[in-house]
Amino acid sequence: MKREWKIGTGAILLSACLPPAFAADDDSLVRILAKADIAHNLVVYCAQYDPSIIERTRGSVGDAQQLMLHVRSEVISGLPQAEATEVVVRSANAARIGALLAIRERYGPKQSEERARLANWCERSAASSVKEFVSSHGDHHDAFDAEIARANEDLQLPNKHPSFK
Repeated sequence: MKREWKIGTGAILLSACLPPAFAADDDSLVRILAKADIAHNLVVYCAQYDPSIIERTRGSVGDAQQLMLHVRSEVISGLPQAEATEVVVRSANAARIGALLAIRERYGPKQSEERARLANWCERSAASSVKEFVSSHGDHHDAFDAEIARANEDLQLPNKHPSFK
């Protein structure tokens, strides 16, 4: 269960290093949003094996897509358009890489067994990881808001983000 988040986090950190003109706190915003993007990607992928995952991973905000859009809205609120776009694109790219790495890790030599292995992984690991993220977001929303506020405060400091002046 934690392995998917580790893979996703590794992908996020890798992608955070690629664009040279981004402030460290934009990286924080990318990491915050990427968690929601990964959860959404896993639900969409796993729904092909069991569409009930969409309902089973719902939270107070809604399904994984609604939660991802909610998190995105909160993360980019108040950012200049160019910066918001960069955060969203970088997060989506990192989440796609993280989800694909987690899925491809289950590929094997026998394609006939692959579908069952992936369906089992979706049920036992991905669904519970997504549900844990959804619950954590709902249960600790104040901490989530504080994390975004810290990143945004740091962006307000002089010379913290010279590429968007």
